[in-house]
Amino acid sequence: MRAEERRSQIIRLLEQHGSVRVETLAERFGVSQVTIRKDLAELEARGLLQRTHGGATYTHKSLFNPSFREKLYLRQAEKRAIARAALEHIDEGDSIILDAGTTTLLLARLMKSRFRSLYVITNSVPVTLELAETRWELLLAGGQVRPHSLALIGPATVRTLEDYHVDKAFLGATGVSLEKGCTTPNPTEAEAKRAMLHAAERVFVLADSSKLGHATLARFAALEEVHHLITDTRAPAEFLAALRARGLEYTLAEVAPSASKREVTV
Repeated sequence: MRAEERRSQIIRLLEQHGSVRVETLAERFGVSQVTIRKDLAELEARGLLQRTHGGATYTHKSLFNPSFREKLYLRQAEKRAIARAALEHIDEGDSIILDAGTTTLLLARLMKSRFRSLYVITNSVPVTLELAETRWELLLAGGQVRPHSLALIGPATVRTLEDYHVDKAFLGATGVSLEKGCTTPNPTEAEAKRAMLHAAERVFVLADSSKLGHATLARFAALEEVHHLITDTRAPAEFLAALRARGLEYTLAEVAPSASKREVTV
């Protein structure tokens, strides 16, 4: 069993039982207790559990929708690389918007160790919990909770965002198509994303390569409205060629485990 599959099953056991023991997990998966402790340390670093003496339990940050937790495991190497690349576009003292999503949550975690002062607006419950311990100015754009993504959406969210102007916005997308632009499956969530776009001086879309060339139900931005796309080095060459032909900026974040954590900006 691969490490990520084992860690995913550990999270499912936490969902069922509320706590787990190292020796029980080692016996269940047929690995050493040292290996299980490494798994728990990694999951704690992601904010998914809290280690205890001899085991682990939930933290308040772990009480996320199960589908949201599952997404944290999908294309994780790509998302981490994209978050690292996005971090390089943030400056001390910036005002920024962080969209709801797993990649923006990873970006929020990286931001905490880099900056002393930021003004952050978000519509994400997980991002808010992640940044609550900082001393930054933090605004949660209120609205209706979308259970699937734990995003706040709806007219109240849009009205809040309309009152602000920030330096940069970092938005997720379920699909990025040359023809349809940046899309999401939920029309009400698309309205919130569009309000974020209008509120920002510069707009960055964070989308791993699996999202490229696809479109979902609701468009929130044409490609020309996005200042910079951050994706990974597995992006299709023909898609990147089309971006260059249209004069659109993008960053390719390196995801190969053995490679240096470099980024290539075009």
